[in-house]
Amino acid sequence: MPRAFLNPHMRLSFTAILALLAIGLRPAAGLPRCPPQDELLAKAELVVEARVKSLSIGESGLLLTENFPSRMVRADLEIKRVIKGKFLGNEATVYGTLYPPGPFMELTAMALSYGFDGRDTFEWELSRNEIGDDIALFSMNACNYHKFPDWAVGPR
Repeated sequence: MPRAFLNPHMRLSFTAILALLAIGLRPAAGLPRCPPQDELLAKAELVVEARVKSLSIGESGLLLTENFPSRMVRADLEIKRVIKGKFLGNEATVYGTLYPPGPFMELTAMALSYGFDGRDTFEWELSRNEIGDDIALFSMNACNYHKFPDWAVGPR
């Protein structure tokens, strides 16, 4: 038997890895759950009905710390109507990182159905996040309100 397997630290490491694989640990397993969607809607300041014009994942180009993921998700939204709050534009860009996970599968389904005979709209809270003195962006990673059509929501 190889000497590595006789080392108690190595055996513990292998056992931990096997246990995590068996449990199926997801990235969000250690994160607190978001409140129900009706509570999020009640607290939301700005909710729109939108369509996903484009969805991309790529390098952000931001100067980040070394532990922050440099790849970001970008969703360009076409605003059909404002449901709650005030928003003067007819387009918005929403950014997110892969962790904590957001509703990426649903956004992908909506991007693929763009222009599909009126079935391509969904409700989305535009959650503004300040990242500097004069810089803000709409984030998709916060616990924000969203309501997708039933056909776009897959099993979880």
